Amino acid sequence: MRKRMLVLFLIVAVAIGSVFAGGGAEAAPAAAAAPVEKSQIILGSSTQLNGDFFDGWTNSATNAYLKELMGGYATVVWTKEGRYIINPIAIPSHTAVVNADGTKTYTFNIAQNLTYNDGSKITAKDYVFSILYAASPEAVELGAQYGTGPEYVGFEDFHSGKTRSFSGIRLLGDYSFSITIKAEELPYFFDLSLVSVGPIPMHVLAPGVDITDSGKGATLSAAYNADLLRKTILTPGTGYRYNPTVTSGPYQFENYNPADSTASVVLNPRFLGEYDGAKGSIYRLIVKLTNTATQMDELRTGAIDMLQGISGGVQINRGLDLYDEGLVNYSFYPRYGYGKIAFACDFGPTQFDHVRRAIAYSLDRNEFARQYTGGFGIVVNGYYGASMWEYKENAAKLDQELNAYAYNLQKAEQELVDGGWTLNKDGKAFQKGVDELRYKMVDGTLMPLVIEWANTANNPVSDLISAMLVPEVKKIGMQINGTTVDFAVLLDHLYKENIEKPVYGMFNLGTGFATTQAYWYYYSTDPEYFGTYNTNFIADKELESIALDMKKTDPTDLAGWVEKWIRFEKRWNQLLPDIPLYSDMYHDFFNPRIVGYESSSTWDWRYAIVRASVTK
Repeated sequence: MRKRMLVLFLIVAVAIGSVFAGGGAEAAPAAAAAPVEKSQIILGSSTQLNGDFFDGWTNSATNAYLKELMGGYATVVWTKEGRYIINPIAIPSHTAVVNADGTKTYTFNIAQNLTYNDGSKITAKDYVFSILYAASPEAVELGAQYGTGPEYVGFEDFHSGKTRSFSGIRLLGDYSFSITIKAEELPYFFDLSLVSVGPIPMHVLAPGVDITDSGKGATLSAAYNADLLRKTILTPGTGYRYNPTVTSGPYQFENYNPADSTASVVLNPRFLGEYDGAKGSIYRLIVKLTNTATQMDELRTGAIDMLQGISGGVQINRGLDLYDEGLVNYSFYPRYGYGKIAFACDFGPTQFDHVRRAIAYSLDRNEFARQYTGGFGIVVNGYYGASMWEYKENAAKLDQELNAYAYNLQKAEQELVDGGWTLNKDGKAFQKGVDELRYKMVDGTLMPLVIEWANTANNPVSDLISAMLVPEVKKIGMQINGTTVDFAVLLDHLYKENIEKPVYGMFNLGTGFATTQAYWYYYSTDPEYFGTYNTNFIADKELESIALDMKKTDPTDLAGWVEKWIRFEKRWNQLLPDIPLYSDMYHDFFNPRIVGYESSSTWDWRYAIVRASVTK
């Protein structure tokens, strides 16, 4: 197989817009392509689906793609050019007013011809209900996890159950509602993203419930309670969490088969279009679990039609060989994210930053990235990906100021000594060459330096960690025990859902960054954000303070944002809640009969597939 190396990875030109809220003219709706009769494509995914198809519960990235394809008519949307705009299809008019008290009110007038796929009308109540439901204490009682509403006036009283009225959310008519942002939340760097809200079907999720507004905020009627939601959302088989049959987006739910981790969605014939008029033209989209080792064979034989977000030199080169044979087309783009080792920072040895740094020093990340990416990637030293504009404009400064944690077992060992891992199993001084395992006195008890690591099968990254890291840490008195689990189980333990006691302190997986990087949520010390946004369960006040300062940056102050962003990266680099392994060049490979498919770093499969079509 002929090898291809992308030595100058970062000089590839990719059109990526800035990720801050912007203005500008709204795009005019484009003509939608006519659907090809019962056309379908099968997307192969090595990320296992689970049964969650409604926000609030743990799901894989692939689940998230399907959920977003089923959701439509958001007030604010992300464009291909990389900016936020008011959605002209859903919102024909709106106003934004800064009030005398410093709060800011957005008023949205929604189009009167919007419907769900079942034909029922979408009104302002459906938008308001999506906010009230997610912010309500009843949703918390259900076990759902949302971050909706803390920036809005009146959130605390509503979320705590003190009142059933949400004063900052107003129902102004059948087709009009408003959202008021707290003064202390402004300025906000991602301003428009704060008021991005889509409708959810109140008549399905809360039948018999009404929303009124007497002037003090949108108010849920007395019929709204956790028992009702438990019935409509959590009933096995039929609950909306597992079977969202009424939706508003370009695609609608068709099927999920847990036996083979396959799910499908089909076109919603009542969908009026995305912001640019795109309605989708491929009738059925099927997502199928594939084995990384055989996925290119499945693409060759036609068992699947597409693979997206492919990383790793071995797999990319196999895909490029298929291209050379005329069997596939492909697109490529720098990853808006990275592959990583993630740590649980709230229990066991990995709660200590000295341990996390010792692990980083014990791994030759440059060699790791070389072996895994085959030259289609770089090593990053902070919470950023190769395609982020902040990194691209400040790469030299970051390379100079961030610790690259070059492989050095002497420094790794010193980190453990500095962190108090100086005892043996008997509580006496650890003797190198005599004792195999280090201990530390924690809360009056000897804690062994044993880290439980959750990984997934048929994963070349897991294989490399086993070969390159696990033997090295033994040399400094640390033990890493690897356990292979299903990806859904890994996520449960990562997010600490559906488990009685945390087990694993280390995970390997990848992450794709959101278009709005809400650092102040991802590293919040508020326990309410643990497991939803803050998946490391790290509670560092300094890191949180820097992130909150970033949040208050004026959207037009890019220089100020970058200065704070670099401060954030330096603190993050010291704490290492993750160890970045690589930020690589993603490749999407697809059957040549799929045309018009254009993906990029911030315009991935979920967006590109709606604008693509299939030739006969």
